Amino acid sequence: MFLSLWSLGLFILFNRTRSNIWIGLTILLGGSASYAFSMHLSIIPFIGHAWMPVLLSEALYISTVIGMNVYYFILPFVFCMGGLWLNDNMSYRWKWIWSAALCPGMGVLLADHLIHGSWNIFELSRFRWWDGLYIAIGCFFYLLAYFSDRNGLGRRAHRRPLLFPLVMIWAFMSDFVGFNYLELGWWAFDLRSNGMWHANFIVILGTVAIVLLFTIRNGFLGIKLRIERQRIDHSIRTLTMGVSILNHSIKNEIQKIDYLAEKSRTLLSSGQPERAMQTIGQVHGLTAHLLHMVNRIKDKAEDVVLDESETDVRELVDSVAVSARSLMEEKSVSLLISYGAEGRLTCDAVHIRETLSNLIRNAIDAMKPEAGNGGYVELYTSTNRREFRIAVRDNGSGIPPEHLSRIFEPFFTTKKNALNYGLGLSYCSSVMSKHGGKLSVPESVPGQGTTIMLHFPKRKFKPASVQSLTLPREQRRLDPLNPS
Repeated sequence: MFLSLWSLGLFILFNRTRSNIWIGLTILLGGSASYAFSMHLSIIPFIGHAWMPVLLSEALYISTVIGMNVYYFILPFVFCMGGLWLNDNMSYRWKWIWSAALCPGMGVLLADHLIHGSWNIFELSRFRWWDGLYIAIGCFFYLLAYFSDRNGLGRRAHRRPLLFPLVMIWAFMSDFVGFNYLELGWWAFDLRSNGMWHANFIVILGTVAIVLLFTIRNGFLGIKLRIERQRIDHSIRTLTMGVSILNHSIKNEIQKIDYLAEKSRTLLSSGQPERAMQTIGQVHGLTAHLLHMVNRIKDKAEDVVLDESETDVRELVDSVAVSARSLMEEKSVSLLISYGAEGRLTCDAVHIRETLSNLIRNAIDAMKPEAGNGGYVELYTSTNRREFRIAVRDNGSGIPPEHLSRIFEPFFTTKKNALNYGLGLSYCSSVMSKHGGKLSVPESVPGQGTTIMLHFPKRKFKPASVQSLTLPREQRRLDPLNPS
């Protein structure tokens, strides 16, 4: 049991983010009690300790006592921090205030245990309800993270970690309330309890299995996202080689078609106009289609090589808006631009413009035919302590939930148009990965619209001024006929 918990905890810590690092530690430290029990009740009795060197036996014994102290005096605080830092809508200032306020309590409990008793003897009545208070606060923070997220996708993501409060409540009832006295002697074990802890292995192994299932199927604590990004990057690199071969083959066929087109002109000049015109129409139509396909695939599938420089955010976004003017006019769609953050962004401006243009075209394609003048696309910028973001929001048809996990895959598309090859979003994802960032879909509601966000590392963004970050967002509507 402790090996499964430690393995899962280390896996989460290896793929850690700021919000899940405490949850990884919770799982890791949660295995400390299982380790102590396994050593005293199973492992050491099985292999025997008489033949061991004294130093090794002492080291193993001390590690079990430390494990139980960690379990009773450190784990409740770490669990509490896991729920606290999962709250994306809470400011970092309040998170640090809560962390600083809650930290001393566990230190006081541990100090009281070490000063007034023996470190290997645990009288649960002295601290169980204080630990229970921390566990209750942690459960409150987990619930707050779930209910405070108004985003449908975000709420679904916060639903899965609610598994941990349930497991922690069970652990509290079995190992805190269920225990009255525990003494870890020199490979001797004295426990007075109601025996509820015997079922812990079912809860632990079940929890590990559920977390692994979530991670593989739907993603868990952001881990699948990292795996998906690595897989997509690998797909793009593999695709480049295959497309090079495809590009060469199709161009050879195009040369043949051009030869036939030239022959058709010869037929025309030789007095066979009807036959020649039929051939020209068919051949040139196919030629145009193949050339468009080759160029589109080549441009989108080549490995992205960045040429980064500092670019003014307003100039970058405005240039994209101007280039989208004709398409907006044709579709009677309004473009809104909001600047929640201004400054200079270190990026490849050409690729970022193309990425934003792709997202705008996708947003316009997603507009309902009956939307008319009510259709809009909004570009807005924002920042926090970790990243700079550019979002593209629309009120189109949205993305079906069953397609959300595949939209960044090469050649995956839901569009019925034969000229769409499903490379736009995979290209955009590759561009953002090259910038050290990511592309995400924080919100998509079928029938209401989609928000796609570009995330840049904060180190790539230099704000214009401190004051500009505190001003309300500027919002203006771009008139397609008069962009100024």
